[in-house]
Amino acid sequence: MLFYDRVNATVPDGIERKTAHIIGGGIGGLAAAAFLATDAHMPAGNITVYEDVSVLGGSMDGTGNPPTGYVCRGERELEAHMECLWYLCSKVPSLKRPGRTVLDETREFNCREPISSHWRIIEKQGHKADYESQPMLPKDCAAQLLRLLVTPEDELQDKAIRDWFSSSFFESNFWLMFSRILSFDDYHSVMEMRRYLLRFMHLGASTPRLEGILHTEYNEFDAIIRPLIVWLESLGVRFELGTRVVDMALESQSDTTTVTSLTTETLEGRSQVSLTADDLVFFTNGSLTQNSAYGDNDTAVPWNLDRHDRGVFTLWEKLAALDPKFGHPEKFISWPEKTRWISFLVTLADYPDFVDHIEKVSGDKRGNGGGVTVKDSGWDLGFIIHSKPFFPNQTDNVDVFWAYGLRGNNVGDYVKKPMVECTGDEILTEFLYHLGLVDTVEEFLAHAKASLAGMPYITSQFMPRAIGDRPKVIPDGSVNLGFLGQFVEVDGDCVFTVETSVRTAMEAVYGLLKLDKPIIPVSPTRFDLRHIAANAKATLNVDDFHLTDLLKLLLPAVVHPHEMVKLTNSIPKPTDVRPGT
Repeated sequence: MLFYDRVNATVPDGIERKTAHIIGGGIGGLAAAAFLATDAHMPAGNITVYEDVSVLGGSMDGTGNPPTGYVCRGERELEAHMECLWYLCSKVPSLKRPGRTVLDETREFNCREPISSHWRIIEKQGHKADYESQPMLPKDCAAQLLRLLVTPEDELQDKAIRDWFSSSFFESNFWLMFSRILSFDDYHSVMEMRRYLLRFMHLGASTPRLEGILHTEYNEFDAIIRPLIVWLESLGVRFELGTRVVDMALESQSDTTTVTSLTTETLEGRSQVSLTADDLVFFTNGSLTQNSAYGDNDTAVPWNLDRHDRGVFTLWEKLAALDPKFGHPEKFISWPEKTRWISFLVTLADYPDFVDHIEKVSGDKRGNGGGVTVKDSGWDLGFIIHSKPFFPNQTDNVDVFWAYGLRGNNVGDYVKKPMVECTGDEILTEFLYHLGLVDTVEEFLAHAKASLAGMPYITSQFMPRAIGDRPKVIPDGSVNLGFLGQFVEVDGDCVFTVETSVRTAMEAVYGLLKLDKPIIPVSPTRFDLRHIAANAKATLNVDDFHLTDLLKLLLPAVVHPHEMVKLTNSIPKPTDVRPGT
């Protein structure tokens, strides 16, 4: 973003009379509160966040202690071009370093402990797979990939990844690394895959080492969410925990739609919140961790696949039934058996042997190796050894690591059961088998507390879709309603990222209040010829590869001459020279 655009918006007329009602206390809702109170100059006491459960943070959770074990459902892949996220973090004061911000301490941490993996893919019970001496993709598959990048989205509607690529593509190291780290399956949306490839073009060449991926000093709740909550509370933002918004009344006149009331539900019963056109509503219309269920060492996940009570999804379904401009939630949430997987966080007490072993065989220090993929796992296991401490109250005798299995419906290779039916001890047994440590199972389990999280909708945002299946941040004609989160349409950006949640909050706040402050643009690295050439070299595993080679060898095979004009015209105009905002 240009410094020219880093202006302070003028105070909107009547802002002191307006109120904001934010449905969902995840990062999207908290970001909306922050942008309202700072960029939009709304009195913080006029902002209310409604959260169904008793803790804020949504999917960015993290809690526990050494005696009982820690709980954390997810792991986020952060990177430097998540401009909206880092803009937000630049506002939030550090909790332990006076005068510093969350952005300051996150950058400092990554300068001290950068991620650079030397053990990215393993196989055959703990041996490093050969993924560096051969091309990530054969040339014919590279041509298919390039063809995808230049195909407009309107030609990819409702198509799955397997509809686009040949079978050999799914045997490549490219697909292995791409799908496992991002949780894609071949039946997911090829449109969303294309968005990922373009959005993170600048990271493609470093995929085997994960260099450029950022991590936080602690788990993301303690590193980002907790400081954000403390800061918002100090400003005066109101939080209504244990409060679910179960209905939203709309009034439509000609081409406009206005939210006129919210129905909230607590343990004490239901109540109405009356609204006018001056009262803004920001709605997180889906949660990746909705209806999560938990297991432990001795208990398998008791899956919650209830189709009738799905929290914010259910409210979205009610809105969508009123008007197609609110999207089609059924395209995403109708197959929880296909969109689910299990993650497990392991707390190891008085047993440094395991992490010491991983450091030795991988060559990577705790926290610096990034995600590891188990190539020959029927469950598609992956894991991350976290830096220490990962929780502020973590004692020196405790290590933690996070792991997951993307194909939990498959039968294990050692434990002959589907992962979705296994206890924590059974999952850890399978996990240790794939690390070549099955002979340590009894000793390991004596020191390990496993927290299992079964998430029915964790990849629902990836299901094949058409244009319009996700609502716009501000639907056409909406007077006071904006959408937030992972099930909202944002031009040029992709879902399953913290950045998308924060960006939708920025677009909704700035748009509904018509702030005279430019929205931070999506990073344009996809148009940088240096990144395009670097990706080609890395994908084909060649040392000397120039853009002219790409044009000569690949483009004629995948782009017809008459399409070149259309492709060139699709490149956006530069935004770095302009007289006004």
